[in-house]
Amino acid sequence: MIIAAWLSIGLTFGMALLQLLLVFGAPLGEYVLGGKHEVLPPKMRLLSVLYTCVFIIVGLSFLQAVEIIAPVFGAAFMKVTLIIYTLFLAYAVIGNGFLTKSKKEKYVMTPISIIGCTASIVLLPNVL
Repeated sequence: MIIAAWLSIGLTFGMALLQLLLVFGAPLGEYVLGGKHEVLPPKMRLLSVLYTCVFIIVGLSFLQAVEIIAPVFGAAFMKVTLIIYTLFLAYAVIGNGFLTKSKKEKYVMTPISIIGCTASIVLLPNVL
């Protein structure tokens, strides 16, 4: 469970960092959102701002769930957040693995999604 916790925390905050880099114009767009843009256009950067915030909230929820930090959110909010995030990761495995046309997104983000989803599934019984 400790390995799953650190994987979940690291991958989630890593995704927040990736999204933040995209907001500031880093040429990493081929790894996300279908991979059609090397640098995300302004409207898609707004989506990355939202994703950055979501990943931070999820990361804090993981930290709270494994009692690394004092409670930031109510228990119900934390549980629902982690359940929804696990379902999102399951969808990301399908989207990144089978639906995207971007080879970079497929070969980089699919394994990350699989690892994150698996780690999150391992943690969920301990959170609920």
